[in-house]
Parts: sequence; structure tokens; C-alpha cells
Amino acid sequence: MNMPKYDSIFNSDEEYTEEPLNEAEGLASIVLIAALADNPKDLAAPDLFLDILADFDLYVEYSEEDLLSMVDRLTGIAASHGLGALFNAADEAIPDDLVPDAYAAAILAKMDPETGEIPAGAQVFLKELQAVMDIDDEEAAEVVAEVQKSFESGSDSQNT
Repeated sequence: MNMPKYDSIFNSDEEYTEEPLNEAEGLASIVLIAALADNPKDLAAPDLFLDILADFDLYVEYSEEDLLSMVDRLTGIAASHGLGALFNAADEAIPDDLVPDAYAAAILAKMDPETGEIPAGAQVFLKELQAVMDIDDEEAAEVVAEVQKSFESGSDSQNT
């Protein structure tokens, strides 16, 4: 039997039982999980998180300091409880209408920031995330296309 590579994250029984995450923290958690899934010690620069989260209307009211504080809190949860517990908390926090945004955020975290390409290794993570978030192939393809279109227009003129 072929066990999915990210089973320990997406099918974990680990729980984070303290204060539940809000939807903004849930979406940010998906970015963090995507960034750390292949190498938990490889925490990307906080600027990457700020750049990714700035693309979403959900974070319009958040200051850079608020976002950094949120990333610190989520990183702490991942460090103390595990990525599986963080994913389970995020999954609870993300309403159905934000699932495509969460998937888009994961794509942004996995794509090459220079070229906009999604590395082959990242495809496995994204496919498993797509399955666990109940996103069909057509919707996933639409989200990927939107993210790549946004990346191309964003590389022409950086949005702030």
C-alpha cells in the first residue's frame, strides 16, 4: 500500500486544544505548513509570509507587526504541537468559502519566487492538500491558473 508522503500532517490525530485559530490564522497556518512540510527546520524568511498574506483581502486590516506576531504564534504551535496539530486547527478555522484561498496561499508558498514555477516536489504536497481539502481537479486547476496569472502581473508591477 502506498502511504501518502504527507500523511503525518493531513491525517494526524494531533490536536491543538488551546485557543482556537481564527480564519486569518487558519489561512496563514496553511502557508506555514506548506513552507515547512518538506523540511520543518527550513522556516522561510518572514517577508515571504508577509508578501503572500498581503495578496489576500482577509489581511487588509492587519499591520505588518500583527502579521509577524501571528506567524510567530503559529510557528510556536507547529514547534510545540506539530504540523499535524496545526493543520487540524487550521482545517477547523477555515470556512468553506476560504478553502480556495487557502489552497492558493499554499501554492504561493510552494512556488519558486523568482520564476513562478511550481517545483515537481511541491506538486505532491499540493495534490495531497487538494484531496484533504476536497477541492476537485477543475477547481484546483482554476486556482493554479489564477495564482500564476497573479504572479505574472505582480512581477510586472509589485503590489503593496
